[in-house]
Amino acid sequence: MQPVLVIKDERFALHLEKIPHLESPKRIKVINAVLNDPSIQGKWAGVQAREATPEELAWVHTPEYIRTVAMSEGKPLTTFDLDTQASEKSYEVARLAVGGVFNLLDAIWNGQSRRGFACIRPPGHHAEPNKAMGFCLFNNVALAARYLRERYSANRVMIVDIDLHHGNGTQKIFYDTDEVLYLSMHHFPSYPGTGNFGEVGVGKGEGFTVNIPLRKGQGDEEFAKIIFFLVNPLAQAYRPDMILVSCGFDLYQNDRLGTMRVTPEGYGLIATFLLGVAEKACEGRIAFIMEGGYSLRGIRECGLRVMQELCGVSGLNLKKIDKIVTSSPRKSPAISKVMEVQGKYWKVLRSQ
Repeated sequence: MQPVLVIKDERFALHLEKIPHLESPKRIKVINAVLNDPSIQGKWAGVQAREATPEELAWVHTPEYIRTVAMSEGKPLTTFDLDTQASEKSYEVARLAVGGVFNLLDAIWNGQSRRGFACIRPPGHHAEPNKAMGFCLFNNVALAARYLRERYSANRVMIVDIDLHHGNGTQKIFYDTDEVLYLSMHHFPSYPGTGNFGEVGVGKGEGFTVNIPLRKGQGDEEFAKIIFFLVNPLAQAYRPDMILVSCGFDLYQNDRLGTMRVTPEGYGLIATFLLGVAEKACEGRIAFIMEGGYSLRGIRECGLRVMQELCGVSGLNLKKIDKIVTSSPRKSPAISKVMEVQGKYWKVLRSQ
């Protein structure tokens, strides 16, 4: 088995280095420590990060907004909104996050491995073309999808967002195109207030935004069922060139901003089901890109389970997997509603 490719760089800790914030440098230090766990030693390989250029950032963001973020460079504190700040090195670090993801995609596309994880910050999926939001400066996963198209002429990219919060920025960027299939499972109503069932895209993009808004308290099985009964058939029908995962760890049961009950074992289930989807849909090409998660213990324990699954070190209960795949999707109100709404666009969802 090829080693899992990992973006890891100590410079990610420089963002908000001296500023008390939920999106703390401790988050990246914890996920980096996970990589030293004996269970995955020798099973992953590092990929060097680089800074994305302003021209690359402009594939998603407006030149005016890029300049606004660039003006924060060297300043002790710049505030974009109530939640989102920058410090002296934040512009550099945010560009490093994007460029690191680009290098990871290069390595996957060129066959060095089929799987990768980007241990990066700041997160990205709330960032819109012209503004920062929700701790996010540049939209890492949206830029990744654009990069695959610009660099490799990829025709179709699928983004699966497993962060607790809806990725309003990612949705907005691709809302009118069929070049990206965006699927998000998230607590609703919660920040930022978007992501209801009826938000399905417009024009050429109608049917290519799939939202699964969930009430609070959902656990391991519900999220695994969403992957198996929704992500899987949609991916087989869409046949993306690669799957990108906006990987938030705030579904964790004790997350400081969380409302869900997902355990580390649940993250293992989510990861293994996503890997199975990628194997069938796009020859296994999949990249996990770190988003939110504000419990250090949650990042450590859930991050380890995700990395173990990526590395082929699985401790999953096979009976639990069998229970999920043999269950009825219609017994889940959220899954049933998505099938009803999206069945208009996806024949594969009408047949379940």
